[in-house]
Amino acid sequence: MNKIVIITGGTSGIGLDLKNLFTKNGDIVITLSTRDLDEENHYSCDVSDENKVKETISLIAEKYGHIDIVINNAGFGMSGITELVPTEKIHHLTEVNYFGTLYVTRACLPYMKSGSKIINVSSAMALFPVPFRAIYGSIKSAVLTLSFALRMELAPLGIDVVAFCPGDIKTNFTKNRIKEFEINERYGNRLKTATEKSDSREEKRIPSFVCAKQMFKKITKKHTRPFYIIGFKYKLLYALCKITPKSWLLKITNKLYGGTK
Repeated sequence: MNKIVIITGGTSGIGLDLKNLFTKNGDIVITLSTRDLDEENHYSCDVSDENKVKETISLIAEKYGHIDIVINNAGFGMSGITELVPTEKIHHLTEVNYFGTLYVTRACLPYMKSGSKIINVSSAMALFPVPFRAIYGSIKSAVLTLSFALRMELAPLGIDVVAFCPGDIKTNFTKNRIKEFEINERYGNRLKTATEKSDSREEKRIPSFVCAKQMFKKITKKHTRPFYIIGFKYKLLYALCKITPKSWLLKITNKLYGGTK
């Protein structure tokens, strides 16, 4: 039977690749994004606007009667010195990446029954903190914790909740990431050096369709784990974290990505 699948941020990158995979599978896919597209199953919706989210999900539910899978993929990144990033930008990042996930989930739940699934896209940075990505990483950590808690809350209802933590994925995400380059004499060129090092790895990142295929395979399984890491390097690092002192890991990460030479 065709499933009704909602994908936020479904018009580019991983979201678009997932849309194509579910469509090929015979499912009915509805995409939400801030883009205005003349497509039957696309809705222009800013996920940080709770009233708009409720209105949009209500229209979808009215049309199809129920929702089988919701994939909370909408989001964007940010890098900058935590002390100096403008507060309004922090609020905007939080509204889209965290509250957007929460708003869409809460709006969809009344139309989801046993066998339904909620998929939240977190980030490898929720597991592995990186200098100058503190705000983004902590928000994605909140998404991960939300997913774990919801998995427990909804288990008796037969609704599955799964989080994905992608590592280095080749999409426009890096290009579109907000880079707040305000500095002061205390930090010198560390932010610039760290950003350049991170961006230089763009061509080594996993193609988004490879990430989407891995996610699709996990999402469509009957039995799932609470979360999945995408990227062999990050799976290895996660295993290493279990047997290595946190102080050592932080020291090494800071040496690699802290902008010091």
